[in-house]
Amino acid sequence: MNILQIMVNGFDKNFTYLIIGKNNCGFLIDPTGDLKTIENEIKKNNVNITYQLVTHAHPDHNELVDYFKEKGVKLVTFNELKNNPEFEICEIKIKTIFTPGHTKDSRCYLIENNLFSGDTLFTSGVGTTAYGGDDKDLEDSLNLLETLDKKIMLWPGHLYGKEKRELGEALMRVHKKPSEEMLNEIKRKVIEYEKFIKTKKN
Repeated sequence: MNILQIMVNGFDKNFTYLIIGKNNCGFLIDPTGDLKTIENEIKKNNVNITYQLVTHAHPDHNELVDYFKEKGVKLVTFNELKNNPEFEICEIKIKTIFTPGHTKDSRCYLIENNLFSGDTLFTSGVGTTAYGGDDKDLEDSLNLLETLDKKIMLWPGHLYGKEKRELGEALMRVHKKPSEEMLNEIKRKVIEYEKFIKTKKN
């Protein structure tokens, strides 16, 4: 298995992940941001993309889902994950860990010794609960992640801190929540991003 962490910018230093299995079979996690950058990586690595996963429903993590659907790339939906949280794509075993908090539908994907955490947990801090989330749910989810092997590699949804970090080290930094200034900046960016998405749709 090969993991490509693609900086796609998007809303705010977003990552899209391209996971490549046997025979160049691959899938995407959180397809968003700069489409050209993603397609260049797919082409450069000669990957046949079969599925796409998202870590939660915020538009900055699924902006390109419909585009890839039109290309025949199936989205594994939240309800499908609920019914079948452990599955295989490209002969790669994937375990869904439901981590509500940042949003009600937040989830992480455990693939071998790698955890793709979206906005539940960054390498330095956690995602805000201000947009459809709940602080108590997030606390419970972080406690759940505490039960995992601390040597698992964490791959976050945004570049807030480092590109990746061992889970145990990241969990030691959960107290680094967004400051009031940062929350105001996020609010401003959300308004701008929503306008941008509406413009693209029109």
